[in-house]
Order: sequence, then structure tokens, then C-alpha cells
Amino acid sequence: MTDTNASRSTEDLCSSCGMCCDGVLFHSVELQSGDQPRKLSALGLKIRKQKGVEYFLQPCSAHREVEGKCSCVIYEDRPVRCRAFDCQQLRGVLAGDITQEVALVKIREAREKVALVHSLMAQISETNPNRSLAHRVANALTLPKDGVPSPQHDELKVAMEHLESFLVKEFRV
Repeated sequence: MTDTNASRSTEDLCSSCGMCCDGVLFHSVELQSGDQPRKLSALGLKIRKQKGVEYFLQPCSAHREVEGKCSCVIYEDRPVRCRAFDCQQLRGVLAGDITQEVALVKIREAREKVALVHSLMAQISETNPNRSLAHRVANALTLPKDGVPSPQHDELKVAMEHLESFLVKEFRV
């Protein structure tokens, strides 16, 4: 694959997906050697530090999604970990193992599973949209005061298990 084709594939897939930035795949991103925490903070990332490790939570504050297209407002200055990450779908396309069309189908399938999880969460309780999907689901699955889960609790648990399994198989590396 030429550099131009690789760049185009990366842009097409990543702008269709965004799950590495929107809190679906990860709950946080650890800063690496070479990252400049002050600069990243000045660019709008909310850098945290715990036990000497600097990181920021997902969803990333630099992530934007408008009309189904994802982008990064600090793309040229994004952290090292963000520059280095390629999901399984992107790796497959870049290696020539799968076509871009196949990867886009997997992305749509994942996004449908995410939408189902969001829909079920909304039926149970409000959660903090500034937290990762896994964290929000865990909060939504907290049992009500009577200790009896609703049918939506069970549906959400199953939907999240299916999503997690799909993400492990098709996206995480």
C-alpha cells in the first residue's frame, strides 16, 4: 500500500469510527515519554496524575463527532500513544489482509452495538457522558435501592458483554 493510500485509508476509517477517542475502547490514555503534559493541558486535555503516572480520561476532550464524522482538534499535537495506536481494523487494511469496505462494515457493526448499549443505559438512569462507556455502564448497572434488577439491567449487561467481546475480537490489540 502506498503512503497516500495508507493515509487515505487511515483518514477514512478513523473518521468513521472514533472509538479509540470517544471512551468506547479505552477509559484513559497514559502519557508517554516525549509527551509534553503542560502543552497538552494548554491544548485542552485534562491531564491527571496518580502514583506518578500522568494520563487523561476518555472520552478525549479533543475528540469531535459531527454528522457521523470524527476528528481530533489537536491532531498535529496529539499524544504519543494516540499517534502509535492502530486498531485491528486499520492494521488489517494497512497490511492488505482486509479491504477498507470490510473494515467499515465492522465499524458500523460496532457502532450499532454501542448505540444499543446507550439506548439501554438511557432507559435505566442518567450517566456522566464525560466518562468511558464501561464506567457509565457499570454505574447504570448499579442495583436500585430495592436490590432487584430490572429487565433493562439484564439486557444492558448482555448487550455490554456482546459489545466487549466484539471489541476484543475486532478492534483491541
